[in-house]
Amino acid sequence: MKKFFNFIFSRIFFISLMLVFQLTLLILFLIYFNKYFIYLYGINLIVAIVFTSIVVNDDINPAFKITWILIIITIPILGGFVYLLFGEKRLLKSLRKKLRNFSYKFQNSMDFTKNYDIEDLNISDMNVYRQAKYINEETKSPIFFNTQTKYFESGEDSFKEYIDDLNNAKKFIFMEYFIISEGFFLDSIVSILKDKVKEGVDVRITIDDIGSIFTLSNKKIDEMRSFGIKVIEFNQIHGMILPKHNNRTHRKMTIIDADIVYTGGINIADEYINLTSKYGYWKDSVIKLKGSATFSFLNMFISVWDYSTGDTTDINTLIENNKEFKKVDTTLGLVLPFSETPLVDSTGENMYLNMIRRANRYIYITTPYLILTWEMENALISAAKTGVDVRIITPHIPDKKYVHILSRSYYKRLVKSGVKIYEFKNGFIHSKNLVCDDQFSVVGSINLDYRSLYLHFECAVWMYKVPIIKDIKEDFFKTLENSIEIDKEFIDRENKIVRLFQSILKLFAPLM
Repeated sequence: MKKFFNFIFSRIFFISLMLVFQLTLLILFLIYFNKYFIYLYGINLIVAIVFTSIVVNDDINPAFKITWILIIITIPILGGFVYLLFGEKRLLKSLRKKLRNFSYKFQNSMDFTKNYDIEDLNISDMNVYRQAKYINEETKSPIFFNTQTKYFESGEDSFKEYIDDLNNAKKFIFMEYFIISEGFFLDSIVSILKDKVKEGVDVRITIDDIGSIFTLSNKKIDEMRSFGIKVIEFNQIHGMILPKHNNRTHRKMTIIDADIVYTGGINIADEYINLTSKYGYWKDSVIKLKGSATFSFLNMFISVWDYSTGDTTDINTLIENNKEFKKVDTTLGLVLPFSETPLVDSTGENMYLNMIRRANRYIYITTPYLILTWEMENALISAAKTGVDVRIITPHIPDKKYVHILSRSYYKRLVKSGVKIYEFKNGFIHSKNLVCDDQFSVVGSINLDYRSLYLHFECAVWMYKVPIIKDIKEDFFKTLENSIEIDKEFIDRENKIVRLFQSILKLFAPLM
């Protein structure tokens, strides 16, 4: 009974009630006007034409246009209403300027990185220069050389060192995650953060409101705040669904004293360190950065924090003791952290495309979801047809069955064209890694799906000649040993009903 009343008075119940109420009003409206069929048909036709024209002329990915036109033609009034709410980049019409100001607000604070001028790369390697230059131009993220890197093959491998680094924090701990779930992992962290606040350490946590709505109770959030931990819920929903709610922070980062960053695929939940096994073994990846490149993550975090809270954090007070001009150590490789945001065209997708098109020998990818744009699919196929060894590992045990079915719909054309597809048979692979030609790699939070590439706030680290690239490649082949190769026979065995369902799902892929 207590759980029932907790649910009744919870924000989840309130939001669900508001959604049902809004939908009921719309249905009643349509039923009431049903007797005026001729007039309603005419209005529907006009609405369909108007909104189709809007979609065709809107500055969005063509794949989105096809999906939205289909929806609008099928259910014009409702489809048009939904497009206004959730059409790509609706958020940016009203908030673009404010968010961009915050996003680039601290660029001047990072002028000390001019010692590592990106234009110097033009002299040494044009391929490296063009890839790094694109990310730099789009995201304003500088390049760094003096950064140590460490790769962890799983969440549990990183756990002890992560906890030790939290315990050693002296100035601040900043965290931003899509999912924070109650359990051992969170309790271990909160226990440390509670003590750190008492020591005068500035502790801030940004949680995505949608990502954590079912995993983190208001009671737990209030408890953390009572310890002096500053917590915000990004893009919070209060009942009425608005366009901005389509844009979430899917980023995963912990920043410690402007010196250490942990990032990659893992959220703060017990399955990420394999204390629970709902989907079998949870295969993820984590990288640790120590040194100059942490400043970019600090910029990412503070930009969203100040945007959400209205604070005006002086970033110079956070990095003043770390502004050391050192001789460039090229043996550590080039590290370029960047933030993917819906403010600009898909930086993540174009970064992937640049790497795929410039690959010479191989390109290996791990991703939990494989919902490809036409450009990405063709780039992978073209690479394979030119002799590049293209391999992709996806999960065999999915966390979302309909997304897994949709991911499999891309297998046939890819496999037929020479791309090698594997499914990790031991459980769910959540790592978002790319490694190429023993020289390049990307590790971060970006999924190969439309939401990550076009709608979410994401983070990733692009790396060149970094020592851990060999570790990332080695981890790929270890994972390959526990994976099933998808061949033509596997695809041919698929049920015809499943194939039909895949065809239908593919029409709505941009909305998933």
